[in-house]
Amino acid sequence: MKLLWLFLLCINVLTLSAQQFVVRGRITDAKTGEILSDANVFERIGGTGMASNTYGLYSITLKRGISVLQCSMLGYITKVDTLNITSGRVVDFALQPDSYLLNGVEVKGNRKHGGQLSLGQKDIQAMPSIGGEPDLMKSLQYLPGVSSGNNGTNNISIRGGDQWGNLVLLDEAVVYNPNHALSFFSVFNNDAIQKVNLYKSYFPLTYGGRASAVLDVRMREGNTKEQQRSATVGLIASKLLWEGPFKDRKGSYLISGRVAYPGAALNLVSIFNRSILKNKMMFYDVNAKINRTIDERNRIYFSIYNGGDYTEFNKLVRGYGMSWGNATATLRWNRILNEKVNTNFAGVFSNYYYRYESLRDGLRYLWKSNMQSYQLKYGLEYVHSNNLSIKTGAALHLFSTMPGSVSKNDTLSNIVPYRMERKKMFDASVYGEVEYKFATRLRLNAGIRLTALTASRSAYYESETYFLPEPRAELSFDLTPQQKFHISYNQASQHLHMLSNSSVGLPSDSWLPVNSQIKPATMRQLAAGYEISFRNGKYLCSVEGYYRKTRNIIDFKEHADLFLNDQIEQQIETGTSRGYGIEFYVGKQSGILTGWLSYTYARAYNRISTIEEGAEYRSAYDRPHNLKLFLNYNLKQKWSFSSTFSYSSGMNLTLPIGQYVYNENLFYIYSSRNGYRAPAFHQWDLSATYRFRKGSLSCSLINVYNRRNVFSIYAGRTDNKSSARTPFAYKIYLYGMVPSISYEFKF
Repeated sequence: MKLLWLFLLCINVLTLSAQQFVVRGRITDAKTGEILSDANVFERIGGTGMASNTYGLYSITLKRGISVLQCSMLGYITKVDTLNITSGRVVDFALQPDSYLLNGVEVKGNRKHGGQLSLGQKDIQAMPSIGGEPDLMKSLQYLPGVSSGNNGTNNISIRGGDQWGNLVLLDEAVVYNPNHALSFFSVFNNDAIQKVNLYKSYFPLTYGGRASAVLDVRMREGNTKEQQRSATVGLIASKLLWEGPFKDRKGSYLISGRVAYPGAALNLVSIFNRSILKNKMMFYDVNAKINRTIDERNRIYFSIYNGGDYTEFNKLVRGYGMSWGNATATLRWNRILNEKVNTNFAGVFSNYYYRYESLRDGLRYLWKSNMQSYQLKYGLEYVHSNNLSIKTGAALHLFSTMPGSVSKNDTLSNIVPYRMERKKMFDASVYGEVEYKFATRLRLNAGIRLTALTASRSAYYESETYFLPEPRAELSFDLTPQQKFHISYNQASQHLHMLSNSSVGLPSDSWLPVNSQIKPATMRQLAAGYEISFRNGKYLCSVEGYYRKTRNIIDFKEHADLFLNDQIEQQIETGTSRGYGIEFYVGKQSGILTGWLSYTYARAYNRISTIEEGAEYRSAYDRPHNLKLFLNYNLKQKWSFSSTFSYSSGMNLTLPIGQYVYNENLFYIYSSRNGYRAPAFHQWDLSATYRFRKGSLSCSLINVYNRRNVFSIYAGRTDNKSSARTPFAYKIYLYGMVPSISYEFKF
């Protein structure tokens, strides 16, 4: 009998020793209380690691007994906690910012995908900028694989895709035009930004609707520890920020406003450069967000954005005034169901409008257009173990657009009022994604997104339904703790096409939902990369190559009729595109000197049967060489100095190469489609910042050696009295050397 009791006792001890428990929690910034996504949680004894999700939550399975849990994130002081695990428990981490380090580009971490890059608020703030106004979209152009769609502007092209193929999100809401001031500034006020993730290779399955890349921007939540107010006064813009906790300490708020007056600054610069005169240009932004803790398991977020522009820019659109703007709203409920499952439900609204106002006699008209997007999204994340997690969800989306209407702007106008037919599209999506770690060093992310899309009928065509599967997979292999190889396959569909006849990216560019005449675009991409870190992650090098092909791209027919055309589909041709490239990155991520060097070689081609006799031709975004350098030097926590250098091949244009006269009229002979390459773009910028207890003073010098970079090239004729006027190609140059200063203070 005693032997039996001893045997049962041994079995019980072995069972207890093999028990495992789930430790979960939330990771936040100790200074502001805001959540930290992609923070690493590592158990030192067992060597198991996880990372926090988008909402700062983590869940890790640990054995009974002593565990040493380490929480770390680039730019924060690592925190270590020794735990005696006897049951499941909640362990929250509040990481202290490391004031000695500048956040680098976060291209490492347990949950990072190949081709995924991140920027934080400090990264964007550190870069030299026009008028001392930090700009997210300009900062992204210094990352590998990202270039400017048009010289010096923010309409970014990623891996040869057009700017409209990028899914741009602000707190899960789509931003249809992410630019201000004809693409010279972005709509993202850096004061309100917490973090931005860019996905180029593998798109997590929660994202859908675009075929080039994903740009996910998250707003700050507001300081939960103390109330703070700050203001910035600069040559380009002035800003105000107010944030703090609620009285009961169960949430926080953030309100940020920006008013910009670049027109006045450009008029001042034009006195010296003699390039741009008598323009009007201003814009504003308002960001607001509140988060409310209901209890330990439930939290609600509500964020809104509203911004708008007004511009009269005589050099580009003489005799016209333009106004446009975005508005978004997101209501999100984050709920922890149990120790392994958390869910997120969101209702999202987006609106975009633009107006053209003709100021010419006899043609005084007002053009209006608008579009709206309504979404309901539900996502669930199940962490089964340290090696297996599952994400699944569903989304409903209604898109509606009024492409354009024209009306009289005054009683003397000769315009006949007309309103185009409203177009609608509805789609429903479900997705499932698995992350599985096996064989110690291998990790597989794989899943599929299924979309059913219905386009409404019109007076010219019937309704149409499309079923779009989007399989995606990525395999990562850790060669050593410092070396990583990944290969991925990505398929993504685009439900909206952009109608644009400008390389600048004017606000009048309009979205066209798919219908029975225009099919969804589908991109397939294969990518592979290798990265290595050394000196405890202080240095990072990476290389990645890709090949992508896209079906059902669109381009205009020759001599297309675009104005007030309810049958615009008849002016469009469809075809395919392909692109390939290789991207190099070398970065130093910590210390008093940080920065990186990136170089991208990439090509992009289109093929449409009715253009160039079906031969392949260069895309407008085929810019083979792209070299970027960023350096930042911190001196004794008071001073910081930064420098950027950018070089890229010129944009592709279609321009006249000859002429002939017929019946006393002059006609142009044009080059092949996109057959002319503009001069290369290159620019060197410098900035210096001095920080004191309640503020900072920043000075910058843009375009140090006064390079005259071409902004746009267009055809015209000399203004003489002869009927056979001589044709000319006119170049519009960017700004020359631009000094600026801005002052930020807290009160």
